[in-house]
Amino acid sequence: MTDVGCVRKQNEDSYLADAELGLFVVADGLGGHAAGEVASQIVVDTIARFVGETLEKDRTWPVEYDPSISYDGNRLKVAVLLSDQAIAEDIRRNPERETMGSTVVAGLFHGRNLTLAHVGDSRAYILSPDGIRQVTRDHSWVAEQVANGILTPSEARVHPFRNVITQALGNGGDLDVEIQALELSKSERLLLCSDGLSGMIGDKQIWDIVTQSDDIQHAVESLISKAREHGGEDNITAVLVDWESE
Repeated sequence: MTDVGCVRKQNEDSYLADAELGLFVVADGLGGHAAGEVASQIVVDTIARFVGETLEKDRTWPVEYDPSISYDGNRLKVAVLLSDQAIAEDIRRNPERETMGSTVVAGLFHGRNLTLAHVGDSRAYILSPDGIRQVTRDHSWVAEQVANGILTPSEARVHPFRNVITQALGNGGDLDVEIQALELSKSERLLLCSDGLSGMIGDKQIWDIVTQSDDIQHAVESLISKAREHGGEDNITAVLVDWESE
């Protein structure tokens, strides 16, 4: 589910939930009037297309294959890199969009195995009956300060630079796509979200809402509603993934 929030005039977030592909994506567009919603939709469309085209391994690979990660890891990494290129190509055709960009967090399931890719400060969480853990590391200025012991997590949440990200798709610089592989138990769920959710609601509150909800659709609706109650300062997107069998 995605929502414009309480402050912004338009929704620049995009998302994908494709159970057949096992692919789930949240992209948070950047650039305001410079068409952040275009950038985020390019990301979602490009990732979906490439992941769909690489179900079989016998195809030409568009960039160098990384043997240090899995086949699914390469699928997601290349899909994100192609998204970055696609945004840059769109900017060349439409120079009025030169400041647009996007974050991304994407999860690709293969049974219980989950491959994650992310750039920027959109997040992935794993929720279990025992708690919640953030499994992506924000590419942001405040996250770097927390990692270096300069800021505490609580200070980072209210810092005036909390929305300054250090990596994004479409910015023309070197891109470090973070890839990780996880194995989920049947009791665990995956939550992907834009910072419009994580910036408004703390991790414990997210866990409480999800565990107390009747089903995942109700959980997502409640997360969006609570983020709006807390100010809804940005677009809010949440994709919650549960699975019934392998």
